[in-house]
Amino acid sequence: MDFTSVYLTPRIGHSCNSTVVQDCIVVLEWMENGQRQRVNLDYLCGADSNNNDYFFVLHVWLKLFRDYKLNERFVALHIWTDGGPHHFKTRYCQWMWHWMSSNLFDKKPIIHNFFASYHGHSLADSHAAAIKRVLKSQYNTSQLQRFSPTTSALYWGPGDAADFAALLSHACSDTRVHVFPHIDRDPALKPHVSHVDAIKSQHCLIYAAGTCAASIDSVSASALPFSFSLKSHK
Repeated sequence: MDFTSVYLTPRIGHSCNSTVVQDCIVVLEWMENGQRQRVNLDYLCGADSNNNDYFFVLHVWLKLFRDYKLNERFVALHIWTDGGPHHFKTRYCQWMWHWMSSNLFDKKPIIHNFFASYHGHSLADSHAAAIKRVLKSQYNTSQLQRFSPTTSALYWGPGDAADFAALLSHACSDTRVHVFPHIDRDPALKPHVSHVDAIKSQHCLIYAAGTCAASIDSVSASALPFSFSLKSHK
């Protein structure tokens, strides 16, 4: 899982600023009947929710649990991300895994692994590069149209997240796209939880059977238990 930003060229006669679309990429991979299955999922945000934060990640995973029936289909979830300090390696995201394991996943393991720094390209990085090539190709092939002073050129897209979703759905057969038109970011909805000690040095956090554990590497046997405490809102 990773975030990428897509910059959409403004339409002729419109704002001179590029539209920035945040894309949360989830590469879902599993074994089924002895065969490895994979699907690329792109979750795009609308203009009013253009932040790659905890609220965005929460919306993505609530939809994943609902759409892909994760509890019914899987016995464990192994999640790999970079150490994104604003959305992944935060107390809020880690509390989210703990809550989801306990309340949506029958207390089965949800294990969040972090790639080491400068780890190279992940599957999500490769998918991000692929969708940007699709966008660049579309812009290149339509360059003459976009600079033509005709009415049809004025409305060439994609100009927003919905347009970009339509392009990806048409051009990438192995990709499924969803757009969040709005993400509620009411501060009262953010869990008021205690910090995780030395979270920046942890590379594996494990949530199972109502317990939490953390390890400085991805060997779960070396994980040490910890706990969250919920504070009252003042």
